[in-house]
Formats: sequence, C-alpha cells, structure tokens
Amino acid sequence: MNNKKRYKLDVIRAFSAKPRSKKGQITIFIILGILMLLALVLVIALKKEVISFKTEEIIPTEKGKVENFITTCMDQVGEDALLIIGSQGGYIKISEDSLNDANYGLKISPIHTVPFWASGPNVNVPSILLIKERIDTYIEENLRPCLFDLEAFQESYDLIEKSDITANTEIVESKVIFNVHWDVEVRNKGGEVVSEVINHVTENPAKLKRLHKLAERIIEKEMDTLKLEDLTQDLIALEHPKVPAAGMTLSCNKKTWSVKEAEETLLELVRVNLRQLRIKDTDVVEFPTNYYPAYEDGLTYYDNHYVWDLGDDYADSDVNVIFNFDSSFPYVFAVTPVSGSKLKSSSLGGAEQLSFLCIQSWKFTYDLMYPVTVNLRDETTGYNFNMAFTVHLVANQPSRGNPESRPSYMFPTETLEDYCVQRKVPMTVKTYEFVENGQGVAYTEDLDEVDVEFSCLQYQCEIGKTEYDYAGLGYAGFSTNFPYCVGGILRGTKDSYKEDWQRVVTKDGQEVELNLIPTIKVPLSKIKIVKHELFIGGDLLFGNAESATQDELALITMKLQPWNYSEKEITHDINFVRSSGLSDQFLEDQKVELMAKADFTYDVEVHVFNEEEFVGGYKGEWTVPWNKLENVNEIIFHTITKKNPNEDEMVELMLGLKEHSLILPKPEVK
Repeated sequence: MNNKKRYKLDVIRAFSAKPRSKKGQITIFIILGILMLLALVLVIALKKEVISFKTEEIIPTEKGKVENFITTCMDQVGEDALLIIGSQGGYIKISEDSLNDANYGLKISPIHTVPFWASGPNVNVPSILLIKERIDTYIEENLRPCLFDLEAFQESYDLIEKSDITANTEIVESKVIFNVHWDVEVRNKGGEVVSEVINHVTENPAKLKRLHKLAERIIEKEMDTLKLEDLTQDLIALEHPKVPAAGMTLSCNKKTWSVKEAEETLLELVRVNLRQLRIKDTDVVEFPTNYYPAYEDGLTYYDNHYVWDLGDDYADSDVNVIFNFDSSFPYVFAVTPVSGSKLKSSSLGGAEQLSFLCIQSWKFTYDLMYPVTVNLRDETTGYNFNMAFTVHLVANQPSRGNPESRPSYMFPTETLEDYCVQRKVPMTVKTYEFVENGQGVAYTEDLDEVDVEFSCLQYQCEIGKTEYDYAGLGYAGFSTNFPYCVGGILRGTKDSYKEDWQRVVTKDGQEVELNLIPTIKVPLSKIKIVKHELFIGGDLLFGNAESATQDELALITMKLQPWNYSEKEITHDINFVRSSGLSDQFLEDQKVELMAKADFTYDVEVHVFNEEEFVGGYKGEWTVPWNKLENVNEIIFHTITKKNPNEDEMVELMLGLKEHSLILPKPEVK
C-alpha cells in the first residue's frame, strides 16, 4: 500500500517539478515549430485547385487489361464530348425546336449548328457548371456502349454492373479531369472473377475553362460596347465606290449605284475586315511596321479599331481568337432610298437662274444584320472552342434592339421537300476519275454512276446519278435544274472513290466538275506485322522476322506525302490497329483504304505494344507499288525490337526509331 502511494506521489512530482535546464524548453519549441510548419503545408495542399481520386481496384488480377479497356473508352468518350462542346459553343444536344428557331443559332451545315450566345438583346451564355453537367451526362450515356463495342473485350470478358455510371467532370484551368464511379465486376469466359474496378479517372489537356472565360468576356464587352456594330458602321463610312453613304459632287449627271453590288461589296468588306479583329494580349500577329517606316510609331487606327481591349485584368498569349463572317451565312440587308435596283443621287440647281450650277447629293442608310462565329484556339493543345452571336446595324446605327420586331435573317423555314422541288436553275455536272501522284502520273477520265447531292444550309437534296455520254454530249454527267442557293455544296460520291465537293452559287448555265480519286480497300486480315531483333555491333544488324504475339497490338498510321503539281490539294490519312487477338470476322470486315491506280508515297509509323509497354516499331517512307497492290494477297510491315531490354535501351530504341528503321526492309506487298 505504501508503495502505491509513493508511486502516485512520484508521478505528481514528475509533472509538477520545475525543469532543471532550458534545454527542455527549447526542445518543446522546436517540436511546436515543426507541427506549425506541417499544418501550414497541409493547409496549402488542401487549397490546391485539383484533387483527383486514384483508381481503386479490388482483386487486381488482369488489372492492366481491364482498366485499360475502361480508361480507353473514357478517353474516347470524354474527348468526343469536348469536341462537340467546343464545336457547338458549350452544347452537346440541340433540340429540333431550337434547330428551327432563327434566333437560336447559326446553322453552318445540315449537321452543325452553333448556338448564339447573344441574339439581339438576349444573352444566353452556358455556364461552366452547365457544361460540366452536359459532359457528365454524355459520359454516363456513352461509356457503356463504348466498352461493349470493343470486340476484344467482349470476346475475353463478361461484365456485371454493381452500380450505375456516375460521372464527375472537373473543368480546371489547365485541363479537364474525368472522374467516373462505376462498380463493375469483370469475369472471364470461365466465370471466374478477374477484376472488380470501382473508381476511374483520366484527363484531357483541353483548356476549356480558359477558353470559356474568354468567350464569356467577349460577349460581355460586345453587349456593353457594340464593338462589331461600330466596325460595321466604320466600313460603311469608308465611302467605298460601290457602297455610297453620303456626299455631293458638282455635276448635272445623276450618279447611280447597283443595289446588288452595294450588298455584295459591303458583305465582302465585313468578311475580310472582321478576320483582322484581334483580342489584345492574346496570340496576336503584330503588324510589320518595320516594312513601313511611316508607321514606326504605331498604327493608331488599327490599334484603336482592330485590337480589342477586353480589360487590364485579361491576358492570355497562348490563345488565338478569330472572328468570321461568310456571305453564305444568312443575313438581312436593306438600303434606302432605292429606285428599283438602283441607288440614285438627287439633283440640286440646274434650272433657270442656277442653270450653270448642278449639284448631285446623296445620303443612304443601311440595315445589316448578320451572324458572326468566334473561334478560340488554345495554341498549346490545339483545342478549339466556337461560339456565335449576331450583329445589328439599323439605319447606319448600332442597335441590337428586339430581334422579334425585325424580319428573320434565316432562310424561310420551309420543309426539305418544299425546298428541293423548287429546282429552277439549270446547271451541268460533269464527273471524272482523277489520278495524280506527284511522280509523273496525272490524268482524268470520265466517271459515271456518281451519286450527286446538293446541300444548302439545313437542306440536302438528292440530285441524281451521272451517266456516260449523257444525252449524246460525250461526257459523264447530266444537266438538270437546281434549287437556288448563294452558298451551296455540290458533292459526288461513289464506292471505292474519295468523295469530292465544290462550293457553288447556283446560276443559269453554270458547269461544275467533280473529280473523284480512286481507292482500294484491303481487309485487315491481309495485314501482317513482323518483328526483327536489333543487334548493335558485329556484321548482323537485325534478326529473322517473327510474327507479333497474341498479346501484342500494333498502331499503324500512314500519311500521304504532299506535292505541288496539282492545284487540287490532295490529302489522305490512314489510321488502323492490327492485333492477333481480334476475331477473324472483324479482321475481314475492317478495311484499310489506300490510294489506287498509281504509286503513292506515304509517311509510315508503326508502334507495337505489349499491353501498355512499347516493344518495337517502324518509321519511314514507303512508296506503294500499284502493280502489286491491285492483286494484293498480303501486306507485311517490318518492325524493329529488342529482346529483354532495360529501360535505357527501350528509350534509345523509341527515340532512334527512324534511324533504326533504315536497316529494315520497307513494307512489302505480296
């Protein structure tokens, strides 16, 4: 009992005793300082903008393959969502009612509408939160179909969903992060659980938030300052010889101008000059004043009118902004006073006492309402974001007013059938097979059985099929009537040919030529990937050819080399995947489309992966021999690899792929 009491007293004494020296106090302060520093670091970490959740896996067998299938689909679906969002000004789905509403958006093509962020006095800017929700919905609707469409996944696994798909997209300054919660159990075909994955994350470098912020600022400034209305007003005030505004001259002869020429010229002035408008402190190409010494102190007019200052708090040198108007866009143009199809001056004097003095005076007022598209491009990633708004000039004065009080600047909302039957403009279409390879082969021949379509904004009309020696006139084509359109697209298609199209303003007697380039389609089953081991040193440079294994996948890209012999720009890019793990039916159905009827040269890159690791490849140019390609049995791509490489050797192989490929045989056609 005494021992217990003594122990208690000793404990109390130990806590109540005074320190014997100052060292203990110093130690306590050091510990407190460290704790405060750690607390500060923790606070800073918690204030960081991005917090992402790492993927969780339970039973991580087959982890790489299964998770790669899901993240690959997330990448694809997420990128698709961003492309649609960028193309359509923050929208993914546009209702049919909105598509037919003249005040809703600009219908650039039958399948592409850019909604207006500002139409007349009305502003409708989709918030970044709303855009995030639209991306979430798109991922939730399309992730599952994407995964199920991967035939390689379906052949190897069965998927059991334990939860719905819940997407949570984070749109931050430097990128977009896709977080998905989807609890799925993956089983092999034997019924064994090989993986259960729950949370998934991937990201895209698109700087959507920064572009959206700039687009929103442009709309705010336009509504506040009517910048584009002012520019349009200035273009009228320039007194172009074909766009009279106000003036007088000593003459007894009336001055006249064509209303149609005034309209076309003003639209062209708007089209050309709007493209010169730039946003201050963005990726602006400076005017080369060193070539014009008179302007070395600056271009005051240009700086004041065509460099748009959005405020001192905005600057982003990585963004390029382009404003665009095209005369094919729907618009409203009116000018008063008019006399029939002419603008005429008024005469003063020239009678009785003032017969010796004749004065011609004029004053015309213009109404011009037109849509503008704005393309914002992040030069660091190449991501594009579009939006549109309307510009309103009434009686030469900027006035957004109420769009409902004015006539719509869209085409009449007639039906497709109504538009396509109003074919009153006779034109001739001729179709040719066009072959040119930049290596001495160049010819055109009549080509029949080409399906011809004509598009004008939202209308798409089937015109007909071309014939040989049409009506005994000695060419492949036809003559028929077309609907009227100031900015139509005439398109020709035929199986085993690259389609051709021409922009057309329909007018009586016009001839339009369509040149289709022949192609040949080779099934993936006839594509073979072989590997050669790289040897460094000695006489032997590479080993014998070995076929790619079941676990290996090859990504092949082929890009047609350009040349300058033809006025027609010819491009042809080919991308495909070859793997022994794909089904025979899939390999037979999928085709690689190559240029035909001449030898064409491509830049070729092949990258071979085993799961996610690079194991070999090829990089070089290849001229495909047509005499062998037209009766092809097999195309062999040779790649270089190295067995059991260490990390440095694999990096060296990847960086030196083009140099190492020089020792290999070029791709072969057998």
